[in-house]
Amino acid sequence: MSSRRNVLRRGAGLLAVGSAAGVGSLSVGSDDGERSADSRTANALVAGSLQTVATGVGGATVEAHGSVACRRLLEDGLRDPDAVALADPRLFDGLAERATVFAANALVVAVNPDSPAAEYAASGGETTDRDDWRGLLADPALALGRTDPDRDPLGYRTVMALDLADGIDAAAVRARSQVFPETGLLRTLEAGGLDAAFAYRNMAVEHDLPFLALPDGIDFSNPRLADEYASASVSLDDRTVSGSPIRYAAHARTDRGRRWVRTLTSARETLRNAGFVVPDGYPRTRKIRGH
Repeated sequence: MSSRRNVLRRGAGLLAVGSAAGVGSLSVGSDDGERSADSRTANALVAGSLQTVATGVGGATVEAHGSVACRRLLEDGLRDPDAVALADPRLFDGLAERATVFAANALVVAVNPDSPAAEYAASGGETTDRDDWRGLLADPALALGRTDPDRDPLGYRTVMALDLADGIDAAAVRARSQVFPETGLLRTLEAGGLDAAFAYRNMAVEHDLPFLALPDGIDFSNPRLADEYASASVSLDDRTVSGSPIRYAAHARTDRGRRWVRTLTSARETLRNAGFVVPDGYPRTRKIRGH
């Protein structure tokens, strides 16, 4: 697949994900010289797509934004949380030496069941064979939503998926789609403000929405296709991001943050029930590039 660069189902079915390479013990990455902690409830800053699970496991007051926005809040000193959980481990570069990688996901197209877009989701998300995702994206009568690539990985993965996809006019789809914050995207869809939206699989599952599965060559779910994903990239305000399999990672900055991260990352069944995938060997601690 040629290199590309861009400047700028209802919830059921199994997601094919390869086993994670390298099994590590359940531990939580944290900076040297960590801040002092006490017994109070932890404060956690998390990716928008993690909000429901992060809140549900308890033990923390959760604030959710796009992962890129979370990083900037930390860089600018506007937040000082006990723990951080993001939808792309690479966003910890410069913020942490290590992080705990604990879940995977897939890019899908969620649809409003009361919209004409639902006609394109023939399979209910269990297979792509009958889902006409190209037809949906090409239908100018449908209101399509996505998120901002400069605020969250869902946004930049959407742009890269369009560039990687064959048989669609990526520029036209980007131009006619409306941009929303990740935390409000599917609420807008459910309220009838959109017919369809690019989302993560877990978001559609948690909202009990029909969705169209995308081929694994463009949904960022398959680690065996990492080289193909990397042939697409998006330039953000402060960095260029290349495609990679979707992974979630968490980092603790205090003792109480460490306890909460252990709770979150070990909640394998909770994560799976919410539509995430937990590959073999997860959670595991990973060194962040640049350290």
